[in-house]
Amino acid sequence: MTDIKEIKLVDVKNNSNIINNLNSIYKLWGYEEVSPSFINTLETIKGRGVIDENQVVGIVSNNSLCLRPEMTTSIVKLSSTRLINKKRPIRLFTNGMVFDKKDNKNSIKLQEKLQSGIELIGYDTKFPEIEVINILFDAIDNINLKDGCNLCLLVSTTKIMDLILNKYKNNVEEIKKSLVNFDQDKLSKLSIDDDDKYILKDLLFTRGEPIAVLNKLKVIFGTSKTLDDLNSLFKTLSKISNKYDVKLQLDPTFQPHLNLYEGIVFQLIGDDGKNKNVIAKGGRYDELVRFFSPNEKILNGIGFSISIDVLRNLIKDEQADKKRILVMFKDSYLLEKGMNAQKEQQKIGNIAVLHLNPCDNLAKANQIMKENNCSEILWIK
Repeated sequence: MTDIKEIKLVDVKNNSNIINNLNSIYKLWGYEEVSPSFINTLETIKGRGVIDENQVVGIVSNNSLCLRPEMTTSIVKLSSTRLINKKRPIRLFTNGMVFDKKDNKNSIKLQEKLQSGIELIGYDTKFPEIEVINILFDAIDNINLKDGCNLCLLVSTTKIMDLILNKYKNNVEEIKKSLVNFDQDKLSKLSIDDDDKYILKDLLFTRGEPIAVLNKLKVIFGTSKTLDDLNSLFKTLSKISNKYDVKLQLDPTFQPHLNLYEGIVFQLIGDDGKNKNVIAKGGRYDELVRFFSPNEKILNGIGFSISIDVLRNLIKDEQADKKRILVMFKDSYLLEKGMNAQKEQQKIGNIAVLHLNPCDNLAKANQIMKENNCSEILWIK
């Protein structure tokens, strides 16, 4: 079964407007557009094992090819081939469809999703997250979102999970899975010390203002470079999030679905009180850069992808700010004059639709005007 949706004209228009707005912001930050192929080899998409082969949509004619389930892997590979001699850091953005599949009980559901995003590769700084998250906030701030979206950036890092799991020699994967899936029952059944169970269960509910959460983690696990670095990072990110009125929340047990990221991971969520919508996802993928470019001097990469399909449902309805005029004439010899009048209207910024057939019936003309979604008729004489 394929999740095929007929896209309405208004949705196509809104998609285009959103992407154009996002692209304009990316360019202002110095990012250049790339267009990775829809079709990739399984070897490229799987990268260093970040994506399960069962999650990708294969091409029937060639089992070694598939449709891209995400774009980061392809772009990182591009940076190690055609862009190998480009001066670092590399700032890239892209827009396009990604494809995935989900196994239902008796069928496979295929989905196509429209995304937009950026990648920052090879930035010689301790916290490239600052630029990328700043751009994400800036990009969303330029979209005319509905009131009450209540944006929240949920942040974590795989290093916190490493810190949590570091003391355990056994049951590591079971503990991690229980934490990520918020499975209290499974935690209770694990063969670990009761005090450890209490701590792990408490961590399931430990989320909120980043500095407060980090202070709590220091009490539990002691001081560490991981927590000190995060403390420094969040002091800057908090200032940026306050500027854009985005709530910042640290969740130690949040981990991404794909193994693409290592280090900082984040999701931008819109919460209107009834529904929570994941607008964007992102994070660091230093190891992916290392996989494709082991000789890189600066082995870091970070980016995000915005779901255009989600964002489209959160924007305000646009008010028509341009006239839409129907140009009509009663006699065929006036066609050329009508074409000139159409062009003049377009020059001053009006939308002008020329009806190519003569019409001398006012009632019919009004009907044609409605069919073309025009607000007035310009008669050519």
